[in-house]
Amino acid sequence: MGIYIQTVWLSGLLIEGIILVRSVLGRSLAKYPFFYLYIASVFASSTALYVIGIVKPLEHGFYWPKQYVTLFLGCGVIFEVSRHVFAQRVTLDRIARWTMLVIFGAIFLSVAIQAFVLPDWNVTANTADLERDLRIAQAIGLMTILLLTGYYGIGIGKNIKGMILGFGIYVGASVFSLTLRLFVGPRFNPAFGVIQNTAYLVALSVWMVALWSYEPEPTEKPPSSSGGGYQLLADRTQEILGSINDHLDRTVPR
Repeated sequence: MGIYIQTVWLSGLLIEGIILVRSVLGRSLAKYPFFYLYIASVFASSTALYVIGIVKPLEHGFYWPKQYVTLFLGCGVIFEVSRHVFAQRVTLDRIARWTMLVIFGAIFLSVAIQAFVLPDWNVTANTADLERDLRIAQAIGLMTILLLTGYYGIGIGKNIKGMILGFGIYVGASVFSLTLRLFVGPRFNPAFGVIQNTAYLVALSVWMVALWSYEPEPTEKPPSSSGGGYQLLADRTQEILGSINDHLDRTVPR
């Protein structure tokens, strides 16, 4: 393990520990259970990998099982983000969830078909392909949430913004590096490790700042309490009724 990767790895462990401690002190652990389960799983597995790498270099055999666990938990975090963002828009939450379920289902169906049809195909030999596909699915899930919130003008709180930004950075870097790794081959492995670990450290830094304290999602005001179209229509109706009353006062003898 190079000096840079080791430094980034230890820095990541430190920040993960800080995030987990702040989740308890800031009383946000129960608000985002999937997110903190994801951080805790990465913290535990990364610590184990670091110790194994020092005692005996068996990191590669343990890396992919750990990666798949965190991948699935990361998918759960995206569902959790959707639930919070669309808490007051159930239909939009269903659209985002079904979009992600269909994509994930298509990926697993593809894996099952290949495993059944191709006798030489197995998950162990195609781990990078599967991780790239799952990362792309996560990216599509995040983009779906952002497009829906942007189109419908839904506000997002600081905590969720930080989750989305951090995951966006890490998932984007992962898709980029995994794609290059598949094309370039083993020669790209050193650069792959640098990109992956650096992107994750940046994501952790974003999460630490954004989730330092809990902030609830902004609530949408009902149309009657805002200066929107409903109030404008009500004012216009009142104006018309006033004009009718004035006309009647002038024309009807008393």
